[in-house]
Amino acid sequence: MKNVWDEHYERPKSKLAFPDENLVRLLSRIKPNNRKALDFGCGSGRHSYLLRNEGYEVTACDTAKTTIDNLKLEPSPIQWIHTPDSHLPFSPKEFGLIVSWGVFHYNKREEAKKLLSSLYSSLDTGGFLLGSIRAEGDTHLGLSKGKMNLADLSGGYAEIYTLEDLKEFLSIFSNVSIGYSERTPLGKLEERICHWFFLAEK
Repeated sequence: MKNVWDEHYERPKSKLAFPDENLVRLLSRIKPNNRKALDFGCGSGRHSYLLRNEGYEVTACDTAKTTIDNLKLEPSPIQWIHTPDSHLPFSPKEFGLIVSWGVFHYNKREEAKKLLSSLYSSLDTGGFLLGSIRAEGDTHLGLSKGKMNLADLSGGYAEIYTLEDLKEFLSIFSNVSIGYSERTPLGKLEERICHWFFLAEK
C-alpha cells in the first residue's frame, strides 16, 4: 500500500484542500483538556490545518513519504512525520484528540486493530478519536477480494465495515457515537461512496 499511496499523492487532484464537513461538525461537539492533536493518515494535510486553526498543537503522520516530504516544504508549526509501518512513535496519553479520517479500512482487519490499539494507548484519558471508515454498500472502490478497482488506487487493499463490525472495532472505548454518509461521484450516479463516521471517547 505504501507504493500505491506515494503514487496517489504525486497526482495534483489527490491534494484535497477542504476539510470534510462531518469532521467539522464532530469537532464542534468536543472540548478536550489536552490540546495536543494527532492527524493519523494526514494525506494532503487538509485536516491538520483545520486542527491547527481550531487551536490544537498538531502532529500529523502518513505512510506516504511523498506527501510528508511535500508538506514539509511549506513553513508550518505542524510536526509532519513519516510513519511507514504500524510501529508508531508516540508516547502513552500524548494526545487529547486523534483524527483518523478514511484510514483504517485501507488495512487488513487485524492490522487495523493493531493500529487502533496503539492509537488508544497514545490517547489521554477522556480524550477523543474522531474517524471515518468505509461502510457496507460502497461500490466506488470496486472491491474484489480486498483489491480496489479504482484508477487512482488500483491494486491497493481495502475493506468495508458493517455497523456491527464498527461497533466491535471500537468496543475498547467507553462511549461511541456513530453516523453515516452516502454520496455519488460527480457524473457517476450509479456509484455509491459510503462511510461511517464516529466520535469515540476514552
